[in-house]
Amino acid sequence: MNNQSDTSEILSPSFVWFIINPCFLCLELIIFYYFFNMGILSNDTIVESSFLILFSILYYLLDFSEITNFQSLLIFLAALSQIFFYHNSIEIPNDLIPSMLIFSQILLGIIYLKRAKIILKNDMIYFKSNTFSCGESYVETRLRLIGGLFGFGEIVIHHEDKKIILSGIQRPIEKRRILIDNYGVRPFQQKANWSGTLYLFIISTVVLISPFFLFCSYIFYYLSDLILPLRLIISFILSIFLSILILNIRLPRKKINPASDLLNLKLIDKGMWTEIFQLNDEIVVKQLFRCGWGHNNYNGHKAPIIGEKICGEKNPIALLIMHNLMLIYQMIGIHRRKLYEHQIEAIPRTYTVSGKPFRYHQEYVPKPLDIENIPKDIESQFLLLNEQLKKSGLYIDDIHAGNVRIDSNGKIKLVDGELYTDGEVFVKNFLVNSIDDRLSGMEPVLGCDRIIRWIDNRLSVDETINRITPEK
Repeated sequence: MNNQSDTSEILSPSFVWFIINPCFLCLELIIFYYFFNMGILSNDTIVESSFLILFSILYYLLDFSEITNFQSLLIFLAALSQIFFYHNSIEIPNDLIPSMLIFSQILLGIIYLKRAKIILKNDMIYFKSNTFSCGESYVETRLRLIGGLFGFGEIVIHHEDKKIILSGIQRPIEKRRILIDNYGVRPFQQKANWSGTLYLFIISTVVLISPFFLFCSYIFYYLSDLILPLRLIISFILSIFLSILILNIRLPRKKINPASDLLNLKLIDKGMWTEIFQLNDEIVVKQLFRCGWGHNNYNGHKAPIIGEKICGEKNPIALLIMHNLMLIYQMIGIHRRKLYEHQIEAIPRTYTVSGKPFRYHQEYVPKPLDIENIPKDIESQFLLLNEQLKKSGLYIDDIHAGNVRIDSNGKIKLVDGELYTDGEVFVKNFLVNSIDDRLSGMEPVLGCDRIIRWIDNRLSVDETINRITPEK
């Protein structure tokens, strides 16, 4: 770690943010005015302006970026202007206010894109007229749901009672790491939102089940000559039948093994979801299996599959959906490891790989949890880990003995296991227990309520300690 850097770093919003935020907002406004001008919703100015005010309030509450307040204010002022001109019977071109609103939104975005910059140089932070010492400042990263999907978020600098927020930063977790490692900026204690990705999960669930309701509605409408109870029963049964048929359509797997470029490296382990290769003495490469290339046996899972639940060269759509959703949540957990690595000591350093969405590098932890390496204070270390997880608003699961390793300083490192927020963990526990028949439930590790072990045939941390203690 180099805390005394002679180099400089400039943080500024990315052009991708400009496209996704101001430009997409303008597209929404164009569609909004189109529907009203065509009379699809209403051609009444008061109704149109009321909807515009409602939209500005909703946009303000969603708080997409640092300029959301100004964007919402511009929309609100446009609505008030329309009401003012209408109330005073002042005739203006129909396109005047919409054009001015869209122009002002684009101009606001361009000004922020060009002028919002944080400069780090000679162990100092420069932002407009403010200058702070790196060593006396704290940095955090904020990832909002929509921005996070496109790879950008916010960098927040704290210095005494001042707070600088910079939106639209590409790869903000990596930029935060640079500020901490290279410039000596201190990590700010962050706490995950209670809901986490629940909104994304709900949206995905609605999208996945919507075809069933579309089938059901269409069949119900088509059978209009039948009595109501019979229409309901037939449409429900046929919709289930059609859904199962579609979910059993088999699609070819990815043509090339995702780990094909790693086969020249030493394979040191193979987990349930990953192949682990030794890159060098300090780093391992972890490649998550794609459907059909590993983790192929789903016979122990509940899934609407006709016949054996086995993946291969061709895979049922149902298993593809299940597998890819699991991969996405595993990678969300990897990004959380990077975000909280400075405040949860048992998380080894992790790096995502550009262009390889389901691959990551991780600090190599050499020693397994066994009789030769187990630390005397292991219970205290787990209690500290539990407390750090609580302060971070997180749980970690699937912590069996194989996922715990010991570094050269005798400290535990959790080399695998997903991180969940307080709101996500209940849904996750319910789904895993409901779908995976191989599990007998879940239990805390060493009595730590935020460190969870799946009860299966893998050796637990508790069992490992109980076996070792009598021998010592």
